[in-house]
Amino acid sequence: MGLLEGRVAVVTGAGRGIGRAYALALAAEGAALVVNDVGLDLRGGEGGRGLESGAPRPEVAQAVVDEIEVSGGRAVANASDVSTLAGASAAVETALRQFGDVHIVVNNAGTWNETTVEDIDDERIDEQFAVHFKGTAGTINAAFDAMRSAGHGGRIINTVSGVAASGDGGMAVYCAVKAAVASYTFTAAAEGAPYGIRVNGISPLAITRQSRRYFFRAGLVDPADEATIDHLSPAINSALVVYLASDLSDHLTGRVFCIEPQSLRAGVPIRIRELYAGATEGVVAESWTAQSIAASMRAIARDPDPKTPVLSGRTR
Repeated sequence: MGLLEGRVAVVTGAGRGIGRAYALALAAEGAALVVNDVGLDLRGGEGGRGLESGAPRPEVAQAVVDEIEVSGGRAVANASDVSTLAGASAAVETALRQFGDVHIVVNNAGTWNETTVEDIDDERIDEQFAVHFKGTAGTINAAFDAMRSAGHGGRIINTVSGVAASGDGGMAVYCAVKAAVASYTFTAAAEGAPYGIRVNGISPLAITRQSRRYFFRAGLVDPADEATIDHLSPAINSALVVYLASDLSDHLTGRVFCIEPQSLRAGVPIRIRELYAGATEGVVAESWTAQSIAASMRAIARDPDPKTPVLSGRTR
């Protein structure tokens, strides 16, 4: 029996890349999935310019649903646009309508539109705050209501970014909005704790259609280095999400964890460490599973006391 047998999960932005990897991993552990993705292509074909406009393309999410069902899992596609509160809420409502419950929400949907502090405009600011922040706030709003009403608590996993804590050139708005999501994670964790709703964050890393242009242009990864590209695939982040979605992480809330390889080359170990309010040294391993993360969490996390969740650098 899988770690998530009998649970219902919603993953936003799950039609491709990291979100797809999350959806497949959660389904493999027994969760029923709502695969949310608006299905639009990136402007210019790769990241850094945001999404093209147009009507949602449900076939993108449906392709992941088909993969899950072929493997014996249960899933349904949802193409609502999470850049509005109503659209984000609709993804959770799909879970309630199709499966009768919701236990897990993974807020993965996002875009990156290059900006510097000297090169910003209303459109790019609004676009990124809409999909990252409204998308997160909207699903949390709907999920909190459902989870409280059901009385079983739940798991919410938000996507932040390691660069948000330190900044990075060309990512001015992206860093700002991801820091806002981290702050919202701490607040939601405090408000959800009395109801058994655990809210944590993850800063993933992978070479995807959205990030590959950045890695290649910056000279961090050779476009011809297929071994490294394969090693830094979206799947390296999945074990941490499964762990945070499961009862193995019941003692953690208000935390942000980072996935980072020791270097950007094939075969290197992957470190998991805690970010914000004092980053930890973390633990390095050749590969990770939810169970091995659980066994290592006392060394990964800062003071992982089940009765005193750490929220924004202080205990409550």
